[in-house]
Amino acid sequence: MAIGIGIIIAIFALVYFTKSNTKTAPSELTKTEYRAKGTIFYHEDDFCQIEIIPKENLSDLLKLADNIADFTAEKGNSDIYVREENKVSLKSREIERTELEKLLTELGTEKHTEVITGYGSDYRVKSENTIGYGKEYSAVYFDFENDKVENIWITNLFGLNHEKVVDVLSKVGEKWNLVLMDWNSSELIDLSNKEMINKYLK
Repeated sequence: MAIGIGIIIAIFALVYFTKSNTKTAPSELTKTEYRAKGTIFYHEDDFCQIEIIPKENLSDLLKLADNIADFTAEKGNSDIYVREENKVSLKSREIERTELEKLLTELGTEKHTEVITGYGSDYRVKSENTIGYGKEYSAVYFDFENDKVENIWITNLFGLNHEKVVDVLSKVGEKWNLVLMDWNSSELIDLSNKEMINKYLK
């Protein structure tokens, strides 16, 4: 009987200490990690809020912007409008990561291969397969899979060289027939039009 109880206690102890010493991979970065040199941060709500997408979506984008304006007028800020995915995705362009990097290098700013995202003052995670060109909260980002670009988005560009930004956005727009959609202000910018880009950035 005593031997039986001893075996049960031993099994319980083994299970308990095994569980207590099991470590799961942390998804949240430490403060040291997310403040490390060479990293750049964007708030998760800013993902594709200013996005660069194929021009074929133009008419749908204008309609959607009107729908959002009507929704906001009716609901105010008490509800969230969930956007539909673009009919023509950026990844359908099959943009090579190296091709885009070559153009973004012309911004003349830092390239960050360690990009982090999150919210609040503490929650930070790695933005996988993401590269950012910029500094502080002024940057152009893109993510990729198998070295093909999936999304390009911007936080803001006021901290970067104005002329270089206009030139680079124009080259990106012309090369792949793209537009910029700013969902914060409902502005649609034809990236083949330097004058329009210049006016938007001012």
